[in-house]
Amino acid sequence: MNYTDINILELLPQRPPFVMVDHLTDYSEAQSSCDLTIREDNVFCKDGELAAAGLVEHIAQTCAARLGYYNKYILKTGVRLGFIGEVKDLDIVRLPRQGERIDTTITVIQEIFDVTLVNAEVRVGTEVIATTRLKIAQGEQSSE
Repeated sequence: MNYTDINILELLPQRPPFVMVDHLTDYSEAQSSCDLTIREDNVFCKDGELAAAGLVEHIAQTCAARLGYYNKYILKTGVRLGFIGEVKDLDIVRLPRQGERIDTTITVIQEIFDVTLVNAEVRVGTEVIATTRLKIAQGEQSSE
């Protein structure tokens, strides 16, 4: 399956201008990836760079896209809201610049009930620009 053909809005509860992923690029239960091209009109873009808060939101939405795909295409249910429960060991080597495409891979460490713990790695090409551990809690089904 070509995951990039899926309209990302089908997988996320977020709506523009707060959508921080362009495509789901890979999916498995253990690991998934998304990309984002940094554009000048991004709400988190300031002075030609994506702010740290935008980078964290991009990672969280990569998790949301994984869960959205799982809920929609595997469980055949609706997209659920998600909440960042914890950001741990955030290491930002540098912020991505306008025009760059970031590729983020999340690896599931543990899933217990509606809480998912992941490691995340953000790259520009082969350069790792950020890593973190995120805890995401799923809430109710989105009203969309």
